[in-house]
Amino acid sequence: MTDSRQHRVDTLRQAARRKSEAKTKAAEAAIRTLVKRGEPITFQSVQREAGVSHAFLYGNAGLRARIERLRAQARPRLKEPAATTRSSRR
Repeated sequence: MTDSRQHRVDTLRQAARRKSEAKTKAAEAAIRTLVKRGEPITFQSVQREAGVSHAFLYGNAGLRARIERLRAQARPRLKEPAATTRSSRR
């Protein structure tokens, strides 16, 4: 590879890395904003708030794990049905 071509490749890689870092920061800020507002954390809500794609969120292992964890925490847990006693059946 010529020096000129290598320089262009390096420049493009740096630009892609900066773009990815900016998107990651935007997604993290969006998550914090949604949490502060008390809104549900979902891939769609983070995507809308941050202005990033679903593919980016799913492709970033750290963000994906965080969104899945926060989404699971927000789900209401199913309660065990109350046991019926003989006196309540009469």
